[in-house]
Amino acid sequence: MAMRLRPLALAIALIASLAANAQTAPAESAPASGTEASAPTEPALATMETVVVTGIQPGPGLWQIRKGENTLWVMATLSPLPKRMEWEPRELDALVARADRVLGSPGVGVDADIGFFGSLRLLPTALRARNNPDDKTLAEVLPPELYARWQAQKAIYMGRDRGVENRRPVFAAYELMDEALGDLDLKRENIVWNRVERIAKRNDRPIVGVSVRIKVEDPRDALKEFERSAVDDVGCMESTLARLETDTANMVERANAWAVGDLQTLEELEFDSEIRACALALLGTDALKNRGFDDLPKRVVDEWVRVAEESLAGHATTVAVADYQVLTADDGLLAAMRAKGYTIIAPGEEPPADAVTEGEPAGASAPVEATEPASN
Repeated sequence: MAMRLRPLALAIALIASLAANAQTAPAESAPASGTEASAPTEPALATMETVVVTGIQPGPGLWQIRKGENTLWVMATLSPLPKRMEWEPRELDALVARADRVLGSPGVGVDADIGFFGSLRLLPTALRARNNPDDKTLAEVLPPELYARWQAQKAIYMGRDRGVENRRPVFAAYELMDEALGDLDLKRENIVWNRVERIAKRNDRPIVGVSVRIKVEDPRDALKEFERSAVDDVGCMESTLARLETDTANMVERANAWAVGDLQTLEELEFDSEIRACALALLGTDALKNRGFDDLPKRVVDEWVRVAEESLAGHATTVAVADYQVLTADDGLLAAMRAKGYTIIAPGEEPPADAVTEGEPAGASAPVEATEPASN
């Protein structure tokens, strides 16, 4: 029986959640061991300096991708978002409730014919694969300057946690960021897709998956190979620490901007996501490249474009959800669709004079049957 490997996710299918958000541009080179890293700076304590929005918020407007009378509406997601925000997107709710189809959030599926008990037997190997080979610690695998920066940020967000010191840098960085987001009153959860999926199912709207499926024929061997192999993940750690040292206030400001629908601020607060560096570090291992994980971020984008074109060719109203950076990047989803000749209308923009207005969402005065109580 084919199944999604949660144990495998502990070690290599972290990629499944990261790759869809990874940028398609080449990653910057990681600093070589022994190379002097930038000196740590004082962290921006966003919990003290910047207030995270709470209460009911509308979120951003939707992009439109048009072909004749057919429209694909795209809601941009952002990670992280305010933890205690209540989100009430009436426009999006109404669109999903009457959409001809809804496109699933882009992602990666990892399958293997091992069954439930086989997945349990893989769990110990998956847990070991999170750690550095030969029981090495972060102090032994990171350049000294970078390890000093790690210790400074760990002291702020993780205290005396010693177990994380044996993790590979990519997994240690992920755990550190998770703890930091909690302290900053933020969360990674994809609240946009969670809500869209609920409303689509409630209204019997077809949900079309947008996923690159990868079959792992030898999951046990893959994990063992990954466990033994080196991962070029110093750049992942460096990117994560850089964001925590210099970007926490902006991180909160971006989350607030998304919540209140301020796309201009989102555009102005550009940043280099650590997610890209961490995903590409994992994808660069031989254990994954040899099993079809190579060039995965680009393949996810290409698959989304393929399904989007199919939807625009045969359906009047389609709703999709996509990561903000992947959506708006110079080589992202909107750029790919624009290059193919589709009309793109950003939130708040007036449509071209000759654009068809069929399928516009109901105005504020129109009844909206699909709304649900605001959820955290």
